[in-house]
Amino acid sequence: MKHYLKLSSIFVLLFFAACTSPYKHLKAGDPSHSAFVYKPSFDKVLYRCTVNGRIIFKKFHLSGVLFFKTLETGTVRAIFQNEMGFTFFDFEWDQQDSFHVNSIIPQLDKPALVKTLKKDMNLLLMKGLDKKSEVFFISDRGNEGFYCLSLEKGVVYYIEKDSQLVRIENAGGKKKVVTIKMGKKNTAAAMPESVFFNHHKANFTIELNKIEQDVNE
Repeated sequence: MKHYLKLSSIFVLLFFAACTSPYKHLKAGDPSHSAFVYKPSFDKVLYRCTVNGRIIFKKFHLSGVLFFKTLETGTVRAIFQNEMGFTFFDFEWDQQDSFHVNSIIPQLDKPALVKTLKKDMNLLLMKGLDKKSEVFFISDRGNEGFYCLSLEKGVVYYIEKDSQLVRIENAGGKKKVVTIKMGKKNTAAAMPESVFFNHHKANFTIELNKIEQDVNE
């Protein structure tokens, strides 16, 4: 009974998310594959990273390198440092996608901001998603496919065009919360050449541009 109620709630949520602006143009489709073909698989990736935002009335700007690495244990690390090696944050996910903060500077160690950064990384790396909730839609405006999965709050759409993942959108209620624009991916499971996170409510952006070189610890 509980399983039935959970599935019913998911489908009701997805129905209203798809039928309200800005997703009212979507209609149910028949996917050729799952969104999880785009789940990143990597050993190590390095990006130039720029963070701009505002906490209450204070603006902040950080720049440096964001380093993603998959350890032999299957644990994934995301470490953001400046060019001198000072660590802004160090996050990790175990094999079960359980999230842990290894370290974070006081300026960023705010519950709401940590929650936002965690969600950003979860969406990009496709961590902690409910695979059973996946539903596919197509756009009546063009040739885009929308793979929709339920979140604890709202839904996330993995959007493909011409067999490429082009963006990720997190929506709650009738509005977009986060849009993540993706650059070129060499393969479906590769990390993109560039990523741009735009938080529509929080006035907060993150820009990533891949550094094409050997990455060593």
